[in-house]
Amino acid sequence: MTDITDPVQEYERRADEAEHSPMLVLLKVGRGIVWVVYALAIATAILLATAFFLALAGANPDAGFVEWVYRSTARAMEPFRGIFPTHQVSDASVLDFSLLFAALFYLVVALLVDAVHRWLTERLRRREWEAGKARAQAEAAARHQAQQQYDQAVAAQQAQQAQQYARGQAAAPGSVPQPAPAPAPAPAPPAAAPPPPPHAPR
Repeated sequence: MTDITDPVQEYERRADEAEHSPMLVLLKVGRGIVWVVYALAIATAILLATAFFLALAGANPDAGFVEWVYRSTARAMEPFRGIFPTHQVSDASVLDFSLLFAALFYLVVALLVDAVHRWLTERLRRREWEAGKARAQAEAAARHQAQQQYDQAVAAQQAQQAQQYARGQAAAPGSVPQPAPAPAPAPAPPAAAPPPPPHAPR
């Protein structure tokens, strides 16, 4: 029985390790952090581009929306302020290439972070697929063990019935040999619903 049980326990151990691997948790946490950074970078790039066009169009800085945009981009603009000279197009219109450069910079950062997010997502899907595959192997091994135990029970029952019949024939000398009785039906093997096959990550 040990030779039948040990493989099942080994498959169960592998499935548990795959499902509770610290790498899965790290990948999920890392993907969440990266997504937040990506969203912040995209939002900052949009606000900086909006501030550039508002300044170019000569928008009233006392208007509520314009004031909010300038205030929201003030901290993001600190490293880039003064990189390029500003050009006064008209009395209210200003061409500030530093704003445009900052917007492009944050956009590039967002694209790089998005690439990292895609890589983490692919790694996470592969880990989850491996965990699902290990669990399916463990369940298949358990079903195989149950089938073997069922076959052994049937064989043992048939052997016992054959021995009882042989003893009965030997205890009645001179009697006409009777055909051996048909073996009684053995209990059905335990049914286990097959798990859905795991899908390999694309």
